[in-house]
Amino acid sequence: MPITDEDKRILEEIDNLEPRANCLRAKIAAAIVKDGKILVSHCNDWHPETPCTDIGCIRNIQKVKSGSKREICYGICAEQWCLALAAKKGISVDGATIYCTKHPCRVCASMIAEAGIKRVVYQEGYPDALPNWDILESKGITVEQGPNIHYPDDAPEELKSPTI
Repeated sequence: MPITDEDKRILEEIDNLEPRANCLRAKIAAAIVKDGKILVSHCNDWHPETPCTDIGCIRNIQKVKSGSKREICYGICAEQWCLALAAKKGISVDGATIYCTKHPCRVCASMIAEAGIKRVVYQEGYPDALPNWDILESKGITVEQGPNIHYPDDAPEELKSPTI
């Protein structure tokens, strides 16, 4: 399915949400949409009990390469926040589309696949991709790259989101 004007509208909404992410390492946002309605949206963020502004970014402290050792982070990915909020509110995401400013990491891709989401629209790649196995593809989930509304492909690199 080609990227539609509706897709671009939602990508613009998460682009506007992305700067509100509290993560010290990267700014990422996501939204889960069903029947044209945004069900939930969120940024990557830490737990309120573990603010990285107070304790420091453990991945930066340990000089962890982007895309690796994600499990030591005190934060939660934007996609995980969206899935948790939907579960907490009793909202079914089965058959929905998730929009992300970055391609979901391996953990998020697995959660998306098992939640019943049928389409992923992302703006930028993620270094965590496993080239020999793709849970989204194996589950028949449509994955499409949409435009970065605020920072198009021809924008200077320093304006684009930092790596994670």
